[in-house]
Amino acid sequence: MDAVLPRKTGMAGAFTLVEVVLAVALSALLLTIVYWTYFSINRSIDAATENQDAMDTGRTLSELIKRDVRSISPARYALLGKNTVIQNSSFGEVEFVTDALSGTEPQRLRRVGYALILSDKGEKTLVRRESTDLSDPLDKSPADYLPKAFEVSTIITGFLVEFYNGSTWLQTWDSGVTGQMPTQIRVTIDISDAKGKIRRFVAEESIQSLGDPSTSAGTAGTGTTAGATGTSAGTVAGTGTSAGTVTGTGQGGQNASQ
Repeated sequence: MDAVLPRKTGMAGAFTLVEVVLAVALSALLLTIVYWTYFSINRSIDAATENQDAMDTGRTLSELIKRDVRSISPARYALLGKNTVIQNSSFGEVEFVTDALSGTEPQRLRRVGYALILSDKGEKTLVRRESTDLSDPLDKSPADYLPKAFEVSTIITGFLVEFYNGSTWLQTWDSGVTGQMPTQIRVTIDISDAKGKIRRFVAEESIQSLGDPSTSAGTAGTGTTAGATGTSAGTVAGTGTSAGTVTGTGQGGQNASQ
């Protein structure tokens, strides 16, 4: 007779409780590492995108202002500019008449103004305004010539406007009072990036003198930003040559003509 083998009461291939707990713990650890890596990469991508947005905004705005200033009409129309300091930030304003090309109204004189304004909620917004009323300041335009306002950016933290009279940089100008235009305009723009770091851009451009159109024939400008400061250089060349250099602090300037 065949011998009857005793039946096994346990399962030889089963996992113990300790092994199951270890497996679950290891799985949770791996999932945590994958989750942390994924969201860290996403945060890095978002920060890089926001930083690039700050750089693009600064460069584009600098070129827009330089284009408008380059085409300022040196005739009888007034150029006005001033700066107000609020909470250690400069809130500059400037307006002038320019014939810079417009997509809707090419080669038409317009009064253009830039201003950094502070809302009741403490939000800073750079605004660009346009009007076909050339004689009156934008704030005093009649009802038929109310200026059109465009929101340029909400990440601008400082907007400093300076005017060069041939020997000194000034922070206010009224050509209706002085009877003359500045020879150059310099605008310093501070932009806060995603990490709260201030990026500085400088737009500097010469103004064509009445009766000497050659002074603005040909313009080249470059701008760079490093750390919390920036540097910018602009050159205008024609029959005469004018050069200006601005350091990251936005102070100083050199001008030479031949």
